[in-house]
Amino acid sequence: MALSTTAHGTRHRTALLWLILGVPAALALVVFGAQIHGLDFTVYREGALAFLGKSEHQLYDPSLVETDTRGLPFTYPPFAALLLAPFAFLPEAAGLVLLTATSCLCLLVTAVLVSRYLQLNDAVPARLQAVLGGPAGVIVLATVLIGLLGPWREGLGFGQINPMLMLLIVADLLRPAGRVPRGVLIGLAAGIKLTPLAFGLIFLVRRDWRSIFTMGATFAATVAVGWLAAPAQSRTFWFDALSDPARVGDTTDMYNVSLNSLMVHLGTPEFLQRPLWLLACAAVVVLGFLAIRRADGRGDKVAAISANAVVMLAISPISWFHHWVWIALILPALWVTVRRRRAGVRAMGTALAVAMVPVFMLSSITVTMTLTGEVSGQGPAALELFTSLGVILPILALVYWATDPVPDAGGAETVARFRSTRARSVDAPGPAS
Repeated sequence: MALSTTAHGTRHRTALLWLILGVPAALALVVFGAQIHGLDFTVYREGALAFLGKSEHQLYDPSLVETDTRGLPFTYPPFAALLLAPFAFLPEAAGLVLLTATSCLCLLVTAVLVSRYLQLNDAVPARLQAVLGGPAGVIVLATVLIGLLGPWREGLGFGQINPMLMLLIVADLLRPAGRVPRGVLIGLAAGIKLTPLAFGLIFLVRRDWRSIFTMGATFAATVAVGWLAAPAQSRTFWFDALSDPARVGDTTDMYNVSLNSLMVHLGTPEFLQRPLWLLACAAVVVLGFLAIRRADGRGDKVAAISANAVVMLAISPISWFHHWVWIALILPALWVTVRRRRAGVRAMGTALAVAMVPVFMLSSITVTMTLTGEVSGQGPAALELFTSLGVILPILALVYWATDPVPDAGGAETVARFRSTRARSVDAPGPAS
C-alpha cells in the first residue's frame, strides 16, 4: 500500500511538473518557431474597421491591405467582420497577442484531444509513455509536434483563425447529445467562413436530417444577422465578391493545396481543367462518404471527422497550406487505422503517414524563401508536384479509411472508441448506414 501511494504521488508530481513547466515551454517553442508577423490579422482588423466605417476603404475593396507584391482583400462574410469588430477598438499589437493566445489555447486543446484519442486506441508505445512520465508528458509532446507542423506554424505566423473554426466543428461533432441538436456550431463556423458547410456530408452519411437542418438554419441566421448589420456590404459579398474565387488569390499558386491547383500543376490543358476538377471533386465526395461510413462502423469519430475535413479542403477552390490545420487530426486518425490493418496493408498505410510529415512541414513559402530568399507562388515542376502531394496524400488516406474492414456483429475485432462521447448520441450511424 505504501509503495502504491508513493508511486501515485510520484506520478502526480510528474504530471504537475509537466503542466507547470512543460506546457508553457512547449507553447513558447511553438510561438518562437512561428515567427509571428500577423499579416492576415492585419486584414481582419482592417476589415473590422471598414465594417464599422472607421476606414478609408470599403469592406470588400480588392486591396484592403497593401503588401510589396499585391493587395489583400477581406474574404469572409459580413457576419465574420461583425465578430471581428472588437479588434477595431484594440491596438493592432494587443489584438495580435490576444489572437495568438487564443490560437495557443486551441493548440493545447487539440493536443489533449489527440493524446486522449491515441491513448484510448493503444497507439502510444508504452515505453514512450514511461519516458514521458504519463499522459501529461504525452500532451506536452503532442503540443510541440502539432505546433511545429507547417499549417499550424504558418497559421500562427499569419494570425489566422483556422484553429478556432476547427475546434468549433470538432466540439459540435464530439460533444455529448443534449437538447441542442448538432449542427449549431458548424453552422456558426460556416457563417464565419463558408467551407464548414461541407461537414453536412457527415450528417448525410448518418442520415441525421435534424442536424443538417440545424446547421443550415444556423448558417442562414448568420447571413441574416450580417445583412441586418450591413446590408450594402452583404449585397456586395453575396452577389459579387463570392462569385470570384480569384479575388482570394491566384488559384494556381503552389500555396493553394487543393484539387483546383492540382489540375494546373499536373499540366492539364486549360479547357479541361474545370470539367476534370468537377469530376475529381465528385469522386472525392464519394470517397469521403465511404470513408466516413466505415469510420462510423468502427465507432471512430475522429477518423470520420478527419475524412470529412479532407473532403472539405480538397474540393474547395482555394485551400491555402495554413488551412490544413486538420492535419493534427488526420495523421493520428490514419495511424490508429494503420495499426489494426494486416501486415501488407499496414506497411502501405505507414508509408503514407510517414510521407505526409515532410509534405506538411514544408510549404511552398518555406521552400522558396529558403532557396531564393523570396516568396514565389510558381516554381519548377518538381516543387509544384511536391506541394500537390498535400492534397494527393490525404485523398489516399480517404481510400485507406474507405477500405478499412468493419468488424462483424460478433465483435471479432475491437471497435475503436473515443470516450469523450460516452453517451449514445443522435449522430450515431443507424442500421441503414
